[in-house]
Amino acid sequence: MALFGAFSIYLIENQETSLEIHHFLGYTMIIGRDVPTNSNLARLAMKTIDKHSVIPLYYQLVELLREQIRSGDLGRGDQIPTERDMMRAYSLSRNTVRQALGILESEGLIVRDQGRGTYVSNLSNTFHYMLDTFLENYDLLRRAGYTPSMQQVSIRKIIPPDIVSKALLLKAGEETVCNTMIFFADHRPAMYTQDFLPVTMVGENNSPVGGERFWEYMDRFSSRQVEYILIDISPVEAMGEIAEAFQIPLGSPILLFKETFLDETQTVPIAFSLNYFNREVLSFNLLTRRG
Repeated sequence: MALFGAFSIYLIENQETSLEIHHFLGYTMIIGRDVPTNSNLARLAMKTIDKHSVIPLYYQLVELLREQIRSGDLGRGDQIPTERDMMRAYSLSRNTVRQALGILESEGLIVRDQGRGTYVSNLSNTFHYMLDTFLENYDLLRRAGYTPSMQQVSIRKIIPPDIVSKALLLKAGEETVCNTMIFFADHRPAMYTQDFLPVTMVGENNSPVGGERFWEYMDRFSSRQVEYILIDISPVEAMGEIAEAFQIPLGSPILLFKETFLDETQTVPIAFSLNYFNREVLSFNLLTRRG
């Protein structure tokens, strides 16, 4: 189950989908996908700014422009309205407009070219969330702009690989329940996931109820609640059933997230997951600012 927390990230490239990390008020992860550009600025829906709101005017403008970029109303390379146009449209001061644009520029959503204007950057069709939070696979794909779905491959009791036994501090021969799934993004295979939970925790014959989220499943059986996730990220080659699931050639590069679910002390492992990402659908990049 892909759940993102605070971690370092391996850089790969992809033309269709991107995940970036910006350093702005702390590290922020952004995940997104390409959407068709729209250069007809006359079609922009200019929403009203609430002058009586407790939310600062500049921040309201930031959110309005972010939404237009996320929705594709402002596509990559599109010129955004001029400062004067926004001042008139929203009855704002020049300082307020410039403050909003400064924030969007810091986030990498826009590029200001003196003498030409301000444009939506090539890293713009994204969404933001802080790295100290995490998302389940469905939510990750949904926020990236996809319609997610899942295929259950198997649920079985096994003696897990050594990497799982070591992560979960299992004794030799101790079994786990292994839940294998394929997650789809707009019907394209995006993630191959294997969740491992000790049999001593979930019992011999217990398995997720239809549609049950991973958190809900763990909460039903574990006396400890997951509070942190330690994620190790590495590039690997797609082999066997994973290459078949992703419909890619054997040996194709993919990304593996090895996730250890920890309690509030960060010392007690509760569950472990192997998440393989299809780079034809999702890719990950690291973007930092000069220190």
